[in-house]
Amino acid sequence: MAEQPPIPADVTPEQFFEQLLPMGFEAQAASGAAPSEFAVQFTLTGAGGGQWHMVVHGNHMHVNSGTGEANLSVTLSVDDWRDAVLARNGASLGIILPANRPGRPDNSARAKALKGTMALELARPAGDPFKVEMQFNGAATPRTVLRMAIADYAGMQDGTQNGQMLFMQGKIKVEGDMGFLMQVASLNM
Repeated sequence: MAEQPPIPADVTPEQFFEQLLPMGFEAQAASGAAPSEFAVQFTLTGAGGGQWHMVVHGNHMHVNSGTGEANLSVTLSVDDWRDAVLARNGASLGIILPANRPGRPDNSARAKALKGTMALELARPAGDPFKVEMQFNGAATPRTVLRMAIADYAGMQDGTQNGQMLFMQGKIKVEGDMGFLMQVASLNM
């Protein structure tokens, strides 16, 4: 299996989206762990940000600067993006690009059927929360806001934390459509 490329500390959004992301995808595709058809629009807000449109078709990923139709649109600040790709301030790449875990099925077909927006506000040990918004298939509603600790969310993404247990322990706060939250949560199973 191909190795994922290391991410240098001075990576630019252009380098990440146009070079490193496709290389990382190729490494996942080689192991049979990548979706076969999906489109994602990334928008990074703030100085140095921009927009990138990625399309997965077969075992290949094509990324272009700009916008296009997408099954999932992800918006976050360039500072939060940088923290995620460099694993700083409690963030990790898995927050914005969940890695496929062994045994987890390809749920891209289910994601294509979702309509709504999920906003995450992830508290860090210090500083402002990490904020990311995910819009499925261009639908602004229903809208759900999920608030929790960034470490707990990262744990849910990598499989070391159970979302239902965190919710019952009061570590997850939800505002908006709980049914939509359950649909999004089912993508990680």
